[in-house]
Amino acid sequence: MRMILKSKSKGKASLRFLLVALLFYSFIILSCAQDSIFFDISHEPEPRSPLITGTPTNMVLVRNELFVGSRMSNKIFRFGGAGGSPEWSSIQQIGGSLGDLASDGQYLYALVFPDGNPLSSSVIRRFNTAQNVWDEEYSMAAFSIQTIHGAGGRLFAGAMLRADRQNFAILYLAPASSSLTVIKNNTFLLTGAVSAGGGTFLSTAGAGIFRYSGGSVETRPVSGTEDANIAGIIETERSVVAVSSNGTIYSLTTQGIFSSFSTRLTFTGALSTWGSRENNWRPSLLLAGIRGRGTSRVNGYREIVLDMNGLATNIIRTPGDDSHSSVRHRARYTASIGLHPVEAIMQLPDAARGGPLNYSAFLSDPDWEPPIFATTSRNGLWSYRNRSWNAEE
Repeated sequence: MRMILKSKSKGKASLRFLLVALLFYSFIILSCAQDSIFFDISHEPEPRSPLITGTPTNMVLVRNELFVGSRMSNKIFRFGGAGGSPEWSSIQQIGGSLGDLASDGQYLYALVFPDGNPLSSSVIRRFNTAQNVWDEEYSMAAFSIQTIHGAGGRLFAGAMLRADRQNFAILYLAPASSSLTVIKNNTFLLTGAVSAGGGTFLSTAGAGIFRYSGGSVETRPVSGTEDANIAGIIETERSVVAVSSNGTIYSLTTQGIFSSFSTRLTFTGALSTWGSRENNWRPSLLLAGIRGRGTSRVNGYREIVLDMNGLATNIIRTPGDDSHSSVRHRARYTASIGLHPVEAIMQLPDAARGGPLNYSAFLSDPDWEPPIFATTSRNGLWSYRNRSWNAEE
């Protein structure tokens, strides 16, 4: 009997030893993980004051220069210059409050509210980047223009009918007559325009995506996008991808229709393709801006993996979660740009693709990566340089 009790006592002691050892090793592992996070955060650069403050506009490429402004201000900045070392400079004041920027590939266009009220008066002004002058302007008395977008060498605008402020139209800037014409009435606000595969696609905030061809917009939205509230749309070199504010992702298939799937994210509409040196800079990820729902503080952007056809897959990651990522450290991302809703984002493209950088000039540096610019909600323009996100000075 004593031997049995002694055996049970030894068994209980062994079990207690194993539990203590397990807790000890768990503590070590958790401590190491916490140390790693704190190490990354402690090495995050000090926050800087952004050159472009407040809520910046969208970013536009024109003749190998990047343009971005401060929304509802009179300031527009350009990033470019000869010699492969682009710098920031400003352009002439626009004579009003700035809304959006767009390009037809030749000129920069600015949506301007002359008296500062977007519902009162609006005009589209054209800037000649070669001569550094504002040379044309366009408006329609019956409409208040709210958005402008360029695609395929054309300029489109989303306008609200002044009479009731409820009906929207899509306007087209006709180069031949240098005037705005209505190409679609009684629709929702225009949110984007892209050209791909010989066609042009116009996205709206509530009516889906429409195909533009032959000078007119098709009556029905492209199949698969009916009634969709599209926040952003982009061409991925092989396809077209769009996102809705309720978390749905749409991809244009080879059949000319859109397939889709849902996520739990709230997309802002900010989209940019991303490529790595290992992939010869071809797009392999889609960077998509997000905003936290309710009281959530999860902001920044997510990485959507693209397949070989440029279609969005259902593999969506937080930056830094995988070796193939736009950032090297997730903790540093989370402690910086991850705190802010991203309203627009762009990996600066090579000069051959209209960007302000000549990639070949940096190939001798194995650690060099093209900068990524991102506009935030109320916290200015940020950039990813030298493996860290910070405000762009």
